[in-house]
Amino acid sequence: MDITEVPTNQGSKSKKKKSKKSLKANTKVKNVEVEEERSAAVEKMTESAAAFPPTFSVSEIKNKQRRHFMFMKLKQEKRKQKLQLKKKRRKEREALGDKAPPKEVPKTIENQRVFDETTVDPEDEEVAFDEGTDEFSAYFNGLTNPKVLITTSDRPRGRTMRFCEQLASVIPNAHVYYRRGLALKRIIPQCVARNFTYLIVVNEDRQVPNGLVLCHLPDGPTAHFKVSSVRLRKEMKASEINSSLQ
Repeated sequence: MDITEVPTNQGSKSKKKKSKKSLKANTKVKNVEVEEERSAAVEKMTESAAAFPPTFSVSEIKNKQRRHFMFMKLKQEKRKQKLQLKKKRRKEREALGDKAPPKEVPKTIENQRVFDETTVDPEDEEVAFDEGTDEFSAYFNGLTNPKVLITTSDRPRGRTMRFCEQLASVIPNAHVYYRRGLALKRIIPQCVARNFTYLIVVNEDRQVPNGLVLCHLPDGPTAHFKVSSVRLRKEMKASEINSSLQ
């Protein structure tokens, strides 16, 4: 009587295949159950939304996901109501034709502004005389061409000098002067002698520009401006440069 030996490997392989198939089937069943639970939860939330009192606020919901869902749902409902109202008004205007009432003008800051009696009339004779006798009227009318000298504080660093050079490229008819320890008392008479109308002094602190002094020559006035977060051209992106030019 012959005895045939059955290899044990085939039985183990078949068991593994069966276990894998059973796992896949279980995962599919679980996914279906999760989707059913989600759909049931959404239906419950919609039913509860319809049952909310009119004085209920969405902010009172403590669950974050439920609060977000209710907020988006209310937003969609308001949008639908607004569109329906627009369609209704449009149909009414088309039905009435020429007899339709005029459209309402939207309220803006300009049309709701109250007239101020203290506002100066640009055609007033006194205002015209003051503008004509102003010491800066020649600059505003284009009769005098400003000439600007840009310099720095004593012993500036490279970043400050690059800032002055780029500032001179922006201001028309501007010149950069390397100070080299020369006192301002000696610079100002030379500026007046060479017909400079403005003097700009760029101050720095810890190798970074932090202030700007603007002086009208020869007799003033003088103004001081604080400078912060200085960025040179190479440090700016192309989008920032385009937005600043616009």
